[in-house]
Amino acid sequence: MARRTELISASSGTQRLGTDLAAASALPQALVSNGSKLAQTLKRSREETVCDDPERQSKRQRLEEELDPIGSSLLQLASLARGCLASTSRLWVTGLVIDGCKVTATYFDRNLVACAAPFDFDEEPSKLALVVYAMSMCSRSAAGSDPHLRSWPSHTTEPITAAMERELERPVDDVVGSCFEFPSEIHEIQEPGSVSSPIHCFRVTGWIQKPIQLINRCTMVYKIQRVPEGNSVSKEDLALKLSWPPESRTSEIEVLKALKKKLPKRLHAHLPNVEFATTFTAEQLSLPWLRLGLELSPENHEARVLRVLASSYYDKLWEAGSIETFKQAWLDCVECHHEAWKRGGVLHRDLSEDNIMISRRGGGGPKGLLNDWDMASFVEALKDPASSAHNRTGTLPFTALDIIYPTTLTVHPREHWYRHDLESFFWILVWAAIHYNLKEKTRDKEIHPSLVPWTSDDVDTHAFAKIVFLRPWDDRAKLAFDDIKPGFEEVLEDWIDPLRKLIKDSRESYGVALAKRLPSDTFDYSTCGGAFTFETFMAAIKQTPRVWDDGIPLP
Repeated sequence: MARRTELISASSGTQRLGTDLAAASALPQALVSNGSKLAQTLKRSREETVCDDPERQSKRQRLEEELDPIGSSLLQLASLARGCLASTSRLWVTGLVIDGCKVTATYFDRNLVACAAPFDFDEEPSKLALVVYAMSMCSRSAAGSDPHLRSWPSHTTEPITAAMERELERPVDDVVGSCFEFPSEIHEIQEPGSVSSPIHCFRVTGWIQKPIQLINRCTMVYKIQRVPEGNSVSKEDLALKLSWPPESRTSEIEVLKALKKKLPKRLHAHLPNVEFATTFTAEQLSLPWLRLGLELSPENHEARVLRVLASSYYDKLWEAGSIETFKQAWLDCVECHHEAWKRGGVLHRDLSEDNIMISRRGGGGPKGLLNDWDMASFVEALKDPASSAHNRTGTLPFTALDIIYPTTLTVHPREHWYRHDLESFFWILVWAAIHYNLKEKTRDKEIHPSLVPWTSDDVDTHAFAKIVFLRPWDDRAKLAFDDIKPGFEEVLEDWIDPLRKLIKDSRESYGVALAKRLPSDTFDYSTCGGAFTFETFMAAIKQTPRVWDDGIPLP
């Protein structure tokens, strides 16, 4: 329990709580009413730029932003709730905030934060007794434990002891070593009529990514191994991703299905190999807030779902081992991304160093693997002004300038174009050249001082740093390139410098067209008048695009 130092203000009517946050992290005003069963609800807006970079941004700052509308007095309790939600895949947690004799019951999950109307336990001791009794006696599932996470596989061939039975009655102590189990009938990629085991069981062998947010996608990634019938464990490593995207967003598995249907089979090796996928709605998970009588609307709430996806395990880009493997992986992903957009009708929209990966599966040597399509959108949806696909996305250091800082003159300011993703590939290349130790398969823990502004969510600081970086005489760029990592010298000369000039020149022509207010039928803003395209990108680095059609040999 956490003591609060300030009361949450409420009135007999309805009060609005404001926020001074910048637009990129703005929270909608929360409605506070004593007349409802719960006094407050909170959610994070996705209307503006979403820049998820868990390793680079202050944990406390993120939490303060999320809880600003309901007061910093809940910060300590919310921090504990956030850790609890992430530690063992909890679906929700509850807690108490005490101020003198005043008690406020709180509820946290990935959709919202809710606080009951406070009561004074010296005046109503029975309420405190009821709350404490309920919290201490509730079952494992009622406490918010994920029903799909258990300490041992249900199809075990070992004798089931009383101690093992008791383990199922309490939350798991450590997610590593435990098992996730999902029934086959909810498998979203299983072919109709195919036969498989009734249970998909995965044993967790380690953490890959922990979420640091309270409300958002909150992606958790585990390293896992499949546990087939007979209780043997597969030696192949897989990755299990659990995330909470908006229900309206196109699912990653739907995107991958479409791509593998439309793209030549030769390109499938550069897309993630999915072993299992499913989706759970709030109703299917029986989240408690559904029964709390909250007054929710599109203005103050955005429904989220839990998406689960198990895929093959791939190496990070900095684990390439050599500059040749790095270059090939990066180039593979550039070309795969282009084919996905051109033939598959899908735009990735969230390129970062974490989703350009290296696959060592199968023959033919290491290959680039373009991963994490959960923020992707179908091109047709991007043409619809009312579509949720227009929510702006990106990972801070690698986000295109137009996305970070759309000017008042920007044409179609909410559109995410193909060239924005191309620009992200450039920023990733620069970032890698400054931070990756390829032979050691590591990256620097500290961000190079010249690139620190790229991680800032202050749009002016971030945009200015990237704008000046494109100038050939920029001191920050010179300082960064003076510290370029071994092996990247030729990459700087042959790829980075030409792309830097291409983007600079393209943006200048774009700026001239904006200043002259040229109509779209005269100047193609999506390509900077034809100056920034896949063809000009590949020409700048002197690479001939490969022909991927089946039956045609590749060089």
